[in-house]
Parts: sequence; C-alpha cells; structure tokens
Amino acid sequence: MEVLAKDLCVNIGNKSILNSLFFRIPSGSFVALLGPNGSGKSTLLKAVAGFIDFSGDLLVNSKKSKGLINEKIALSYVPQNLSIPTGMTLAEYVMLGRTSHSNWFFGETKKDYLAVSNALDILRLTAKSDQLVATLSGGEMQRTPLARALAQEAKILLLDEPTAAMDFARVIETVKVLDELRTQYKITVLMATHDINSLSCYADFALVLKGGNYLYSGAFSGIIDKKFLGNLYDTKIEFLKNKKGHPMVFAIPDNK
Repeated sequence: MEVLAKDLCVNIGNKSILNSLFFRIPSGSFVALLGPNGSGKSTLLKAVAGFIDFSGDLLVNSKKSKGLINEKIALSYVPQNLSIPTGMTLAEYVMLGRTSHSNWFFGETKKDYLAVSNALDILRLTAKSDQLVATLSGGEMQRTPLARALAQEAKILLLDEPTAAMDFARVIETVKVLDELRTQYKITVLMATHDINSLSCYADFALVLKGGNYLYSGAFSGIIDKKFLGNLYDTKIEFLKNKKGHPMVFAIPDNK
C-alpha cells in the first residue's frame, strides 16, 4: 500500500501548518517522520489518517483519497496523548482492536482472544493483562496502543512519538518489534520521532519537515549528514560509530 502526497497543505484558521508537501510512503516501509518541535509532524499524521481537512492530493495506491480512514484499510493511529477509558483492564482495552473482526451479536471468538494474547505477549505486557490501564506506568501505557494495533491486525501504523516515555531498553525493544512485525505481516509504519539513533538500525525511509515545509523524503541513510541535521535542528552535529558501524548522532553545544 503506497501513499503519495502532491501539494498537500493544512491550514487551521488563518495559520498555515503544512505547506505544499510532496512525498511518497512506500508500501511495507518503516518511515521515520522527523523534524524539530512545531514542524508539523502530528498534523501530517492526522491529515494522512483523514482526521483533519487538507488541500492538495493524497493518493492511496494511486487512488485519490481524503485520508486512510475513508479507505478499506486496517489503520491504527496512536496519538501522543491517549484517552484511556476508566475502569478498563489492559486486556479489555486491547480487545477493542478486534472490533472490526468481531460479530457484535455473538461476541468475541477464540481467534479474538488469541490475537489479544499474542499482542500482549509480543510487547511483554501479559503480566499486566488484568490490571487497570489507568494504573500502568508511562512506558507500559505507551506500549498499550501498540498492543491494540497488533491485535487489530492493522496494515498501516501511524505513530506519534510512541516511545517518548519509555526507558532506553524498552525503546529499542519496541522499535525492533515494530520492524519485525512490519517484515512479517507487510505492515507500513509511519512513526513521528525525535530519536534518530534508535531508528537508525530499523527505519529504511525518512520524511523530514521543518516549519511545516518539506525538506527530505527518501532513504533513511540520506539524512545521516552533519550539515543536513545541523541545519534541521539548528545545532552542531557530531557522529560516533557503534561496534556494528552504525553512526550515532549527537548534538554538540556551541561552547563545547
């Protein structure tokens, strides 16, 4: 499933949020949506999902669309700020992802329960299945909608900084899981993030915004450039390579 944008713009009131964006999201890719705060990443995810109006063209598999929610595509959108129902256990919340698969009259099936169990296991949340969602830690809370998306068997994931509250070990673990699922189930992942280093081993594509404007769309390796990243984040950039030869990106204060 390929997504293509041509001259995509979003205006809210009299303010221009996204300006004439042209980009392509290849089918089955892991796309890192990058840019400094206020660049329009969250707005772009909402536009692609179809949650807000936009002008210009959005094409899904070469067909004009007003957003993925309007297409017959299993979509999962995970916002930065989740609205968690009170009094609901983790397993009950993840089961909501099975709504499109279940018959409301007959209720959940064995297949539904298996899908929920597998999703919780993959994200290491099985031990929390009977716990109220509202009592989970910040990192567990952020893995919760990912489990729901897995149970849903979504074909495209739109993720708005899903690892922001996780410790570094859970971040790598979660990104690795997303990449494995992407490969195994041919899922397309579009993930807004500031964590270039964690995605450097897994993302194969990058879409970069600044101030609502398009800067880059292409292979992830194409952004690993000191000048490009320095201009993007208005800071000095240095690289170090890990034992596998992957460059790690660091921002260096001017006085250092």
